[in-house]
Amino acid sequence: MLDASEQRRHFIEQVVGYDLNPKSPKQMFNFLYNELGLPFVKNRKTKKPTANFDALMQLCEKLPILYPLADALIEQRSIGQCLAVLSSKRIDPDGRMRTSYNLGGTDTYRLSSSENAFGSGTNLQNISAGKAKTRFRMPNMKTLFVPEPGKTIADCDLDRADLQVVVWEADDKDLKEALRRGIDMHCFNAVSIFDLKGIPPDELMESHPNYKDHRGRIGEFRRQQAKAGVHAVDYYCQARTLAGVLGITVHAAQRFIDGWFAAHPGIAKWHDRVEHQLQTRRYVTNRFGYRRFYAGRIDALMPEALAWVPQSTVAITINRGIVACEENIPQWELLLQVHDSVTFQYPTILEEPILRDAHKHLLVTIPYDDPLVIPIGLKTSTQSWGAVKERKWPQDLQQLHVG
Repeated sequence: MLDASEQRRHFIEQVVGYDLNPKSPKQMFNFLYNELGLPFVKNRKTKKPTANFDALMQLCEKLPILYPLADALIEQRSIGQCLAVLSSKRIDPDGRMRTSYNLGGTDTYRLSSSENAFGSGTNLQNISAGKAKTRFRMPNMKTLFVPEPGKTIADCDLDRADLQVVVWEADDKDLKEALRRGIDMHCFNAVSIFDLKGIPPDELMESHPNYKDHRGRIGEFRRQQAKAGVHAVDYYCQARTLAGVLGITVHAAQRFIDGWFAAHPGIAKWHDRVEHQLQTRRYVTNRFGYRRFYAGRIDALMPEALAWVPQSTVAITINRGIVACEENIPQWELLLQVHDSVTFQYPTILEEPILRDAHKHLLVTIPYDDPLVIPIGLKTSTQSWGAVKERKWPQDLQQLHVG
């Protein structure tokens, strides 16, 4: 990791001419706006000029030549934070790094973590796996965490969890079917939004021989626009903001929104339902019956209220699965919960029966009229958390692995 940090520091110094500290807001502000003379980017909340990560990315979109330097600055800051966290935190006497969960830390029933009551450990929910698609290779911090001798570490995450809940809230038949069949949703949505003819949905699965050809015709730009745009619109992004997100005109952004709602009107109906709940009751509910109360202007509350529904549903789903595993699998040892995933270890010799039971308990039914069971993926390793590889669940359970 020290080598990775030095590589980036050297690159930054060569490009900038001096040792620019990416963790210093003052230095970053001076470099971007005074030395380079770039136009100010304002913070969305404070409305004041900022040199934060979002500002750097917006400036790169206007001036692509900045991308290599931006990557190095962002990665240098990330590596520095990881070094500071892991080097300054004490490991417990038994050789373990622990974390303390705050059960009431969020409104969405997600867990937030920090060092424990004894001053050791740290937040383990943001450990980098080094998979960022940038010009330098980021270190995989998760390789520092290893299973006990004779045990396997497993990492399981709910498949496209928030998206699945949004689709079931909208009760959209076409989107449900696409999710169930494992179709590339971003390509599927791009075909609809950009009205691309002659691309059958059935052929947008990665396993289909025509998938690469169709994806090539759709193009990565349109696929990424569909990915970012649909996610934003699902959570009540309006045309002016969407235009900035996608780098298009406000008029084109409104066409994007209108086209998405026309293709999938259930999304707009879900928005209307949440808005009606806020207007009449001042709270929103999820399918487990949990409520979140709000005060303030309805239009300002909509993005937060809409996001609360899938986030809270997913958190409850993974937590119920974890509790079921804890209560029913004696050899199953919980290590970590990260929002929509769970990490645990188990005796390698008992792998098949433990994974069989874990899969059964982690498939929690969300009580929609059309019940939703979010598929859960599996990665395991006997080496480290960072070395886990994707694999299948025991074969006779594959029929349960559906949406």
